[in-house]
Amino acid sequence: MNKNKLEALLSLLDDPDKEIHKRIKKELIELPVSTIPQLEDSWLESKSPLFQERLEMVINKIQFNNVKSELINWSSDEKPNLIEGAILINKSCNPNLLTDPIRKTILKIKHDVELEISDNLTPLEKIKILNHFFYNIYNYQALSPNQPTNWDGDIGTVLSQKHGNYIILAIIYAGIAQELDIPVYGINLPGSVLLCYIDESPAKSKKKKKKNSDSILFYINPIDKGAVFGMKDLQHIISAKKIENKDQFYKLASNTSMIKRLVQHEINVYKKLNLTSYIPNFKDLFRSL
Repeated sequence: MNKNKLEALLSLLDDPDKEIHKRIKKELIELPVSTIPQLEDSWLESKSPLFQERLEMVINKIQFNNVKSELINWSSDEKPNLIEGAILINKSCNPNLLTDPIRKTILKIKHDVELEISDNLTPLEKIKILNHFFYNIYNYQALSPNQPTNWDGDIGTVLSQKHGNYIILAIIYAGIAQELDIPVYGINLPGSVLLCYIDESPAKSKKKKKKNSDSILFYINPIDKGAVFGMKDLQHIISAKKIENKDQFYKLASNTSMIKRLVQHEINVYKKLNLTSYIPNFKDLFRSL
């Protein structure tokens, strides 16, 4: 959009006519994110509180639409990166999120673990090393679900505070593992943040075209310092939940579904905290995944 047309639209943004405002707003929120610096300059130059309020809403919507578009592209990837997915959810309510510190922290943990891991190690030995660094060296811990906060699912804050909700910790744990080529994924158990270790050996890959419970070597509880357990233990967990035992509960969940759980958690938390202005955007993200 050329400068003259943009200025013409902005001049009508605080028009008292609701229909005019609606039409102008609709056109402005379709602008690319690259126009935001110009819009912010207009906000600073204006002395109209109404104009500033409306323009701020436009800027927020442009930023959100950009994140939503990135999330849709992310989910269409053959192997969506869990860390990048969590970053996008964080950006949806904090557009100015600094992502470099997040990636540097993840890279540092990966590097430390990588130095101790070799192809000669068994899956259990690899998980033991990952657990040592994640829980003992970096000291990541889960917050109680009885004390929700509006930041406990934000990957940026969680990495710096070393505390987070169950879901984001499971995502970070599995995300780091996957980036280290350790095949750790979520599972399809409702209300669960349990993970599983997939057997990706060539022999198993030839027999199984799709990953299912037969290719799972063991399960991991990222909330219990990465404790490892087997299928019988998972059966007891399902029984304790008093839900129908289904085969799908033992199978791995996609990375997209893991991020979707994070979004649903954010919706629930923001409802509890009565921060309802954020909920429509989270619901929009949930529907887009």
